[in-house]
This record gives sequence, C-alpha cells and structure tokens, in this order.
Amino acid sequence: MTTQSARIVRTLLPALLAGLTGVLVAQNPAPAAATKKDPDPEVAKQVETLKDAANDKKLERDREAVDAINVLFQKHEDGLCEKDDKMIVKALDEVLNKGKNHRTPKQIEVYTAASAALAYHGEEGAKALRKAYDGKRFPDKTEWVPLRERLLLDIGKTKQESMVKFLLDEASRSPEAALQAAAGEALGHFDEAKEELRKQIVDDLLAPYGAMTQKASQIGTSIEAQNAQDRLAALSGKWNETLKKLTRQNFDSFSDWQAWHNKNKNKPW
Repeated sequence: MTTQSARIVRTLLPALLAGLTGVLVAQNPAPAAATKKDPDPEVAKQVETLKDAANDKKLERDREAVDAINVLFQKHEDGLCEKDDKMIVKALDEVLNKGKNHRTPKQIEVYTAASAALAYHGEEGAKALRKAYDGKRFPDKTEWVPLRERLLLDIGKTKQESMVKFLLDEASRSPEAALQAAAGEALGHFDEAKEELRKQIVDDLLAPYGAMTQKASQIGTSIEAQNAQDRLAALSGKWNETLKKLTRQNFDSFSDWQAWHNKNKNKPW
C-alpha cells in the first residue's frame, strides 16, 4: 500500500465503515436507510463546513473537509429527506468539479473522499463522478492516473447501468493500462445485473482481452508484443476477477475463458 493510500484508509474509510459489517466501502456500498421527511439542520452545517474547508487555497483545512464528508456520508446512510440528499450530492459534485483545481496530484485526499461518498448516491453520484473523469480538472496525464482510477471504480460502485458502455469503452480503449484495469474491475460491480447485461459485459471484455493476448504471444521481442505483455500483466488479474463475478466461473487465462464462453454464451448463466 502506498503512503497516500494508507493515509486515505486512516482518514475516510474508518468513518465510512461505521455501521457496516466486515465489508469495505471500497467494495460494496450498502443501501441507505429509509428516507426521512424533515430536513436535518446538521446537514446544512456540514455542507457549509465542507465548502469552506475544501476551498481553502492554503490547503490547511483538508482534514476538516474530509471529516465533514464522513459526517455527511453517515447522515446519508442513516436516512435523509430528498432535499438533504440533493444538497449533499451538490456539495460533493462541487468539490470535484467546480472552479480551478489548486491541488497537485499528490494532494487528492479530499477528492478521493468525495468520490468514495458519491458512490453511494446512485444516478446523481454517477453523473458527478463521470463529469469529474471527463472534465479538465484532472487531465488524462500520468500524474493524475491514481485519482482517475478511483473515479472509475466509484462509478462502478454506483451500479448504474447507464455507465456500463462508458466503462467498457475505457476498459478497451484507454491508453493507460491502469485505467483499463480499473474500468474492468469497476464492471465487476454489475454481478447482480440481469443475465443479458452480464453477458454483454463479458462479450465486450473478452474481445480486447483476446486481442491483447494474441499480440502478447507473438514470437520474438517486438515492441508491440512487449507492450501487450506489460498491459496484460497490469490488467489480467482484475479482469479475471470481474469475469468470475459475472459468470460464476473460475478461470485465470483468456484461453480458458474463450473455451468456456464458446460453449456457454447461448446457455443460461
């Protein structure tokens, strides 16, 4: 675990884990409690704290911003009225998407916390996360890859079927192997989707998986073959885990997946 990842675990995750039983937030967002009718005044207070702390250009209040996100997350899990939930999503959206980014790629704790919390806000959370991924604040550059990985994973956790095509596109076409791996991993959160969608995801993952495997197996030491081998090393483990979740099978190589798929793609899963 990197130093940055360890810090995130020490800050956001302990609070987000409150009330969950042995399940990491980063793996399986739980449904919120029953919606309440009356606004909670503490929500507005924490939202204002979050806005002020996150916008501190000296970055001296990031700890306070993360604490506010933790409180808002727990409020959401306990159940809030629709107005309060919308207020929270708007505040988290603004953390990721509003104004000029004044943090470096090594100062992403607040962004990571906002992303993790938005994973629990369904369609609106997915939209905010997708906007952050597609926007200019966190450009498609190597130094921003860790945060962009987090955004992809949290988009998957929202389990919004409208995001499947986007995740498949990133899995098959991103020039960054780490982002291909993350998009493929994110698709594993659709393991409870209807059979038709699970089959579509499997079909669309196996195509690039096969193409990379073929290139990687080329005789000789061509740059193309080496690049394919490196890419496979980065993503095959995560893609295999997603395929296992979607098919309820247990293979670890493309050849085994292809053989099984050829025999079973038209059968019930």
